[in-house]
Amino acid sequence: MLWFFLACSTPSPNLSPGLLLVTVDTWRADHFTEDLSPEAFAVGQRGVVFEHAYSPIGLTTPAHASLFTGLRPPDHGLRGNNHHGYRLGEEYTTLAEQLAAQQWATGAFVSAYPAGPSGGLSQGFQVFDGPETGERSTARTLERARMWLSEQSGPWFLWVHAYEPHGPYTPPKSAMKAHDPAGEKGAYAGEVRGVDRILGPLYREVLAAGGTVAITSDHGEVLDEEPCHWQHERSSSDAVFRIPLLIAGPEITPKKRQEPAALMDLFPTLLALAKAPDPGGHHGVNLLDTFERRTWFAESGLCEPDCSPGCSPAGFLGKDRGRYDDGQATTLRPGTPAS
Repeated sequence: MLWFFLACSTPSPNLSPGLLLVTVDTWRADHFTEDLSPEAFAVGQRGVVFEHAYSPIGLTTPAHASLFTGLRPPDHGLRGNNHHGYRLGEEYTTLAEQLAAQQWATGAFVSAYPAGPSGGLSQGFQVFDGPETGERSTARTLERARMWLSEQSGPWFLWVHAYEPHGPYTPPKSAMKAHDPAGEKGAYAGEVRGVDRILGPLYREVLAAGGTVAITSDHGEVLDEEPCHWQHERSSSDAVFRIPLLIAGPEITPKKRQEPAALMDLFPTLLALAKAPDPGGHHGVNLLDTFERRTWFAESGLCEPDCSPGCSPAGFLGKDRGRYDDGQATTLRPGTPAS
């Protein structure tokens, strides 16, 4: 079974140091625990964990565009997923483009269409591998990513996107525990645990080779906290905006950081770790430096008043917005300036 093989694989003795970015789709911050994500938790013990990290939007394509450019959705222009017709413009500089310009090998291996190349997320990646429609298992994505990684001899940047635990939730039985809640809530927990187990050997391999590992999510998920369960597009709550974020590597001092961090901050932070030029003109800050108090905004993917009472207008471009000020969230209604 492929899942078993990957979970038990041994590190390659010839892996060169590089930078691994893993985004686990739809992963809530409160599911980054030693029980639910022990492999990622172990990485966090070796690095820095940002306990108040936030995504700018509850949709996959624009959230990743913010990560790769350091820009908020109103500024890079993606307010919906690629299947809504949104695509990152070539005038925006991406993390992969900056690293490729410094002679880094760049490879991306994604597990679902919303993270695919039609949204412009392929900019700067010399190899971009993912399904043209639908999704595939993280095990399959990781198999292809490891093949690419085994061919690298110089500095490399690898992005791996895992689609689990995005619904529908179908966790392997081996990832479930007796204390997990019944129903969809427990199935979601099992998917978090299952995908973490698959990714663990890659984390260990990269760290053992002297590389750097950054782990985060594009957004979280609503479970049973709101009228519309098991969704994330329709919410402006902490369940969706708050995400795990951790970085470990040879230049990282282990600690927990309480300052509010944004997904956009990974752009300048990872450039700094790679000792690559920062082009500026973005909203991110280097999370490994000291930075001052900030206020920024996040927005829901769409508006359905039955799910989020008070949002308007109903439909795709209707938005709820959240304002984050030193980690304190305030819900704002559509029309609030996003700056």
